[in-house]
Amino acid sequence: MEHEPDFKKILFLTDGSAPSLSAQELTIQLAKKLGSEVTVFHVVTHELMRPKMQDFLVQGRAIPESADIEPGTAVRSEVIWTGEGPSSAGAHYGERVEDELTSVYRQQGEEVVADAALAFKEEGLRVEKKVVEHKNIVEAVMEEAEEEDYDVIIMGRSGRKEKEARLGGVAEKVSRHSEIPVLIAGEKRAVSKLLVPVDGSESSDKAVNYAASLAKRLGAKLTLLHVQESRLFSHRPELSQAIGKGILSNAAEKLKGMTFDQKLESGDPARKITEIAEKEDYDMIVMGSKGHGAIERFLLGSVINHVLHYTKHPVLVIK
Repeated sequence: MEHEPDFKKILFLTDGSAPSLSAQELTIQLAKKLGSEVTVFHVVTHELMRPKMQDFLVQGRAIPESADIEPGTAVRSEVIWTGEGPSSAGAHYGERVEDELTSVYRQQGEEVVADAALAFKEEGLRVEKKVVEHKNIVEAVMEEAEEEDYDVIIMGRSGRKEKEARLGGVAEKVSRHSEIPVLIAGEKRAVSKLLVPVDGSESSDKAVNYAASLAKRLGAKLTLLHVQESRLFSHRPELSQAIGKGILSNAAEKLKGMTFDQKLESGDPARKITEIAEKEDYDMIVMGSKGHGAIERFLLGSVINHVLHYTKHPVLVIK
């Protein structure tokens, strides 16, 4: 097997939402077993940090004296469009409101981070706290990941604004743009069964490598899965099975000395992976970010994107 992946430094993203609290519990379990150091990371952001909202406040508008009246008080708007560029009153008002809102959000973020850090410390884990201000959450995460030598990013499926337990926009974008592995947490908070879809690509080989390291260190069972495309299987079943068995055999070579299972299935890869993970109750799916072939089936936006959106189980995306 190749050099074992390391999990020494974890970047844990939190916003205090229910999904991030589930991710926190999973992170605690992994960090304890892997001996990891955790950085609890929160991004302070809001609408007024964005240029378009700033333009709305100050670009050619006269801010009325009633602007500071308590919310809920009925007033007659005196805001008019002048068309003459930003006014000094508008610029001053916009900056003041942005600063006040940022201060409120920062205080809330620091409380969230402090609570999370305390939970890690109570488990005897090494933890660092970071709260940053940025107009774009994903950019802030990418900058932090680039500046520090993290081994994996862990986050919940969605943030406090999401009403359903589905994949949020931030989680999807971090999974897409990160240059290091990303673990999107789900309902599972302990890991004893790993499902590893393989397709013979370099990316899926890396996923096998990571999964093997996790399985050994967590004492988890590991299953290799290859899903044959339905059309090839229906036209040339013998050839399809031979290819599938060869892909599984090559992946198994990386697991010498380990006990593991193998599954050869046919159908739509995305749906089959999700279906098997749910039916057989796997605790985590470990997948490469790019697949084999000209269309790279495992690129985010196809198979892995479907899995991320439709499974409730944690998914570790290997880069």
